[in-house]
Amino acid sequence: MATRIYGVSRGTGFDDSKAATVVVTEGIGDATAADDIELTIDLAKSLTKAEVLQKIDTLRAHIVQGIWNPA
Repeated sequence: MATRIYGVSRGTGFDDSKAATVVVTEGIGDATAADDIELTIDLAKSLTKAEVLQKIDTLRAHIVQGIWNPA
């Protein structure tokens, strides 16, 4: 299965003025324990960038509306 993995850890973020603070890791294959949060995208599904972003928004809405801590 072809996958793309994006990961980020607590304390890192995105700041346009400080490119060095952008600490999003990218990789292929199976999920790892390297980052606090990882998103795996199945490239075999031929998803468009717009579809992926729409589903990320769906995940975000689910987390916002749901009960926290889910475990």
